Amino acid sequence: MQKTLDIYQRTKTNISSLKHIAFIISVLFVSVSTALASTPDSISSVYKAGKFETHFQSKTKASNEIAQDVAEYLVTDFHNSPGHLFTWALKGLGLQNKNNELIIVFKSSEHDPKTGVTHGVFDIVVPGVTTFKDIKVDAIVSKTKYTSGVIKVTANIIYSSLLLKNAMGTLLLIPQKNNDLMLVTNVNINFGWFFNLFITQKRYKSIVEWRIEKFNENIIDECNRRQGIEAGN
Repeated sequence: MQKTLDIYQRTKTNISSLKHIAFIISVLFVSVSTALASTPDSISSVYKAGKFETHFQSKTKASNEIAQDVAEYLVTDFHNSPGHLFTWALKGLGLQNKNNELIIVFKSSEHDPKTGVTHGVFDIVVPGVTTFKDIKVDAIVSKTKYTSGVIKVTANIIYSSLLLKNAMGTLLLIPQKNNDLMLVTNVNINFGWFFNLFITQKRYKSIVEWRIEKFNENIIDECNRRQGIEAGN
């Protein structure tokens, strides 16, 4: 009898614990959902074991068709006309004024349709320190559209001489109610030895974070431009 009571008590305690855990999870979920809804423009970064992880989200008005077109435009330009990206998606991110701590100079790019790899060449200027010539970067950029309507554009840096050990960036275009569009960007970066020393956590904000924000701003500008055209404005 006592054994049965003990088992019952333990079972009751376990159920109570599970309910408590479920309640905490539900509260956290609601809190995160509320934060996403109430703060559509936010950026945060975490540094751990030599890697930077950045999350940024913003919101605009755009139809699913517009989001699809802009995502396709982004990937197509990267594959075929990467220099053109600096006129819209990467506008203001490349060759910056001399007051910036890091200047990126695009030189050339070639896309291999068989492998899906784009081979790029850049100069990296660290004003007052040095200039790294002909930095080679190999990347795979792709687009996925899910049945939910969410579109994901992924940029995977698979090789970089000196600049990076590896890096991955994803842009999610998430349709909302009333033609609202949520843009969520996640970037994971592991710099090469020199830049791992040079780009401190403090410098990361002034060198990388603002570029992520600017990229999202440019994507939103393109969505707004196309939405205006669609509306006949």
